[in-house]
Amino acid sequence: MLGFEIWKNGKKLSTAGLTEGGAISLMLTWVGKGAGASSRIADGVAIDGLDLRVGGIDASDPASEQSVEWIEDTALHLGDDIQIRLVSTNEIDAPIRREPTSVVSAAEAGLRFVACATCGAPRLQSSSARPAE
Repeated sequence: MLGFEIWKNGKKLSTAGLTEGGAISLMLTWVGKGAGASSRIADGVAIDGLDLRVGGIDASDPASEQSVEWIEDTALHLGDDIQIRLVSTNEIDAPIRREPTSVVSAAEAGLRFVACATCGAPRLQSSSARPAE
């Protein structure tokens, strides 16, 4: 099966993968707050607002999809080396977190979709274009 080996500074953190269908996301995100946010980053200090997450949706049982997460790393520093290696493997690591997804219908969430005038695909109707109820 397809596996995603995630390495940090030469140490393997996890091999993420799903035995059946689903989705896996690998995200490195930084959210800087305030003027000069990126200039305040100092060598040797964990970078505030920077995190590495590896997770997804396990759809091996369509009746009860589950949200899964293998990595939640917020201790990232200047010079860290993050590597992702695609592998074919029979062994994946168990997620550190697994919980049922909550399925909310578009109607329950208050969303309305309309057909795109160009291609016919469903598009979210903007709140300003919604008719008064």
